[in-house]
Amino acid sequence: MAKTLAHPTPVAVETKPWLSAADMRLLEAICDTLIPALEVTPESDPHGMLRRPASAMQVARGIAETLAAEDAETRAEFRQLLGILRNPAGGLLLIGRPQGFMRMTPELRERALRNMANSSVAKLRQGFQAIKRLAMFVFYSAPAPDGSDNPNWPALDFAPPPAPPSVPKPIQPLQVAGDVTLEADAVVVGSGAGGGVVAAELAAAGKAVIVIEKGGYYNEADFTGREAEMMPKVYLKRGLQTTRDLSMAILAGSCLGGGTVVNWSTSFRAPENVLQEWERDFGLKGFAGADFAAHYSAVEARVGVNTDDSSPNANNAVIERGAEKLGWHWGVIPRNANHCEQRCGACGYGCPYSRKQSTLLTYLQDAANNGARFLVNTSVERVLLENGAVTGVLATATDAATGAAHRVTVRAKTVVIAAGALHSPAILLRSGISNPHLGRNLHLHPVVAVTGYYEEPIRAWTGSLQTRYSDQFGRPPDGYGFKFEVAPGHPGLMGLSLPWESGRQHKEEMLHLPHAAPVIVLVRDKNGGRVTLDKHGEPVIDYPLGDHERKQLMQGMLEGVKLHLAAGATRVGTLHTRPTVFDAPPTHPLDAPELQTFLHEVETRGLEPNRILLFSAHQMGTCRMAADPRRGVIGDDHQVFGARGLYVADGSVFPTASGVNPMLTILAIAHRAAQSIKAAM
Repeated sequence: MAKTLAHPTPVAVETKPWLSAADMRLLEAICDTLIPALEVTPESDPHGMLRRPASAMQVARGIAETLAAEDAETRAEFRQLLGILRNPAGGLLLIGRPQGFMRMTPELRERALRNMANSSVAKLRQGFQAIKRLAMFVFYSAPAPDGSDNPNWPALDFAPPPAPPSVPKPIQPLQVAGDVTLEADAVVVGSGAGGGVVAAELAAAGKAVIVIEKGGYYNEADFTGREAEMMPKVYLKRGLQTTRDLSMAILAGSCLGGGTVVNWSTSFRAPENVLQEWERDFGLKGFAGADFAAHYSAVEARVGVNTDDSSPNANNAVIERGAEKLGWHWGVIPRNANHCEQRCGACGYGCPYSRKQSTLLTYLQDAANNGARFLVNTSVERVLLENGAVTGVLATATDAATGAAHRVTVRAKTVVIAAGALHSPAILLRSGISNPHLGRNLHLHPVVAVTGYYEEPIRAWTGSLQTRYSDQFGRPPDGYGFKFEVAPGHPGLMGLSLPWESGRQHKEEMLHLPHAAPVIVLVRDKNGGRVTLDKHGEPVIDYPLGDHERKQLMQGMLEGVKLHLAAGATRVGTLHTRPTVFDAPPTHPLDAPELQTFLHEVETRGLEPNRILLFSAHQMGTCRMAADPRRGVIGDDHQVFGARGLYVADGSVFPTASGVNPMLTILAIAHRAAQSIKAAM
């Protein structure tokens, strides 16, 4: 599949099934091969997970429903993939026999999928990942067909958070019942860390502000913490955004409050050397000194950044314990959350207890209190420009209940784009902005995970998600290293991530989930990717790893193995498609000769696309800030070169990758941008 697995804007969904009955039977057979009913005794499988096939959870139907909202091209590519598996020529390619998938024995079907996963043909590996990731996510996160809780959860010792409290929605978005034209002093496109701050600052200055958000409006009462329910609501492309080749899964918020609603509260300032680099290499002023520090202080105060509420759960304690044993650096992560008390662990799906101080609770509420108006479920198509100056934006508002779409025109002499590093360049490209840097210099902080398994339960889905980190390798002389943090281990995410070699192997691996601790390696990337537009005007992400990124990711995996072993892990594994696991000897595992053999095996596995799963939750660049248009898209005042009144204020303006979780720096940059915008209005 050449495209991602979900579409960012509403598209016409066919009323008739887009897959034929034969296609569905084939997809069901594939899913039941990935997730089979194993022949085990009821006594050894008290919760029935091993004996439960994909079809018992209607996994194929879930995949078909997910892809039904895709554009016609993506659906056609998926049907082509099924055609390859149905055709005897596909069998010849995958198992050396001219036999279609439906005519194979269960053993041959499993071999065919295993060969597909490890094929030298990139498109086959990509196709395998497209089906496998969706199938595992549905099987381990979706409700049962009768609407009850997922029946696999008891076997995984997983319990979802309790029902959220009933909390009224204090912000009242505008209701759009037909085509409409609105007037404002300023339009802010996007409501996350960038847009939220700018909207609040302009509204406080007495400006008439309209905030336009692509996603919906959800608050504490909606935040159930359940993966299958929340992913489609609060994440871009329903949580299935990827690079074009599916090699990297990208998590980005898409709701009122944006990434600040779904992120993990980590609130780092950018290192001083990064800010100095921005000044030195891009001609910018005021970042490396007291001026920008004041912006940091202002936003830290408003979103309540602190370290008082950063006690470690069992997952974060792994970093502290392992780093202590190795003599490495470790530190406490400052967070924009308070009094969490380790009560749930579903921070990535919105905080139901109002503990995380997102822009939804802070800056957007401030803006609303000062008269700002809000449009949600509204996608900005382009900025309106006349004689080199903005006159407003053209957008489409979609009724979430009926799917009815209405044209919205907002007239304003100031437009602030804060749609994130993926959609901000897309809007500018659709608007006819011409700049050689636009859409380029995409930085993603590529992430690879190393999972340790411990004798004691970890339950990585419980408690505050990130409270400990290690910068042992984060500050090399050139400033481009990697840091260790942790990730939560919810069943759907872990199911789609863990390697599949056979149905039995994957299910047995999942049974170890309560004892799994995912440690992530976050790389400050030098090599930039690119955002372009597809035929529908939607962003397409290309991100090839450079030599630096490969070296850092690989070193991070090798050192991550050691970190786990030092922390007491009995088993360590990577996310390579071909299972790569080290069972630690009971004594002195770091000195075991078998360890060097395993580390060499990890290096041999490499980092080729779809031979290992990579992640990104940080998108930066694409509308780079610089002193002149030869080096960037916007100037020091955040105004787009050649477009009066058009500003950008989000992570897309970063000249280089920040090297740390970027939320706090986006907040501070937006605070800085707002002062320039107010002065110019």
